[in-house]
Amino acid sequence: MGPSIANQARPQSWLQAFVEGFGTPLAGLRFMNAHPRLWGYAVLPILLNLVLTTLFLGGLVWGGVELFIYLHGLIHSGWVPDWLTWLAVVGEVLLGAALAVVILLFAIALWLVFQGILCGYFYSELAKRVELILGMRQEDIREVPLVYQVVDALLDVTFVSFIAVSCFVMSFIPIVGPIAAVVIGGYFNAMVYGMDYLDYPQALRARGRRVQRGYARKHRAHTLGLGACVTLITFVPIVNAFFLTTAATGAVLLYRRLGGPGTASTSTMLR
Repeated sequence: MGPSIANQARPQSWLQAFVEGFGTPLAGLRFMNAHPRLWGYAVLPILLNLVLTTLFLGGLVWGGVELFIYLHGLIHSGWVPDWLTWLAVVGEVLLGAALAVVILLFAIALWLVFQGILCGYFYSELAKRVELILGMRQEDIREVPLVYQVVDALLDVTFVSFIAVSCFVMSFIPIVGPIAAVVIGGYFNAMVYGMDYLDYPQALRARGRRVQRGYARKHRAHTLGLGACVTLITFVPIVNAFFLTTAATGAVLLYRRLGGPGTASTSTMLR
């Protein structure tokens, strides 16, 4: 028997809430280790994540290196006068930073849609098993249709792509542009990832997309913490396959700790 965790939101500072959200994948890992049978529902999404991460990170590195080599050769091909070489170098740095942001955000967007479509169903199954362990009745659980996962992923990738393009344009603003692009792009990507994972326990309670996103914004610090952790984990090969899966389990635990609608008002024993 593990510690009893009240199924109500506790008073927290913004930073404390962010840190709690950031630790969601680790909390999910501990819970799954305490209930080993849950790992049976994690095998397929872990394998899929390994394949997707290998393909996308490999493509990201290869494509980025080839693009930067091409740009470097173009800028230093002799068409820039010697007295303007310093300006060409500055332009190369700024353009390289801008393209790095765009490539990264587009890679995240593509990975997001494929991961959401291919792994989303298995994450939903895992979340359902966690809810059953925590006492939710089978008859109260609503299955998440695959169509929902696909549409949701497409909407998210459209939004992330829009942010990527906006950050690309912003990157051309001297000095502050690249920094602002990284900060703004990182913020919105973290929000999208955090929302996606908090969707799993809510979708099992038949809460629609608009309601789900409203709930995530209400708990913005937790959502950003969870999304920031997921974003960082995404770029850690092999390890990410495990922790992106345990994040789905942790999202259920987080939702219950926050006293989300559809959870019992009494304390829930996380066994």
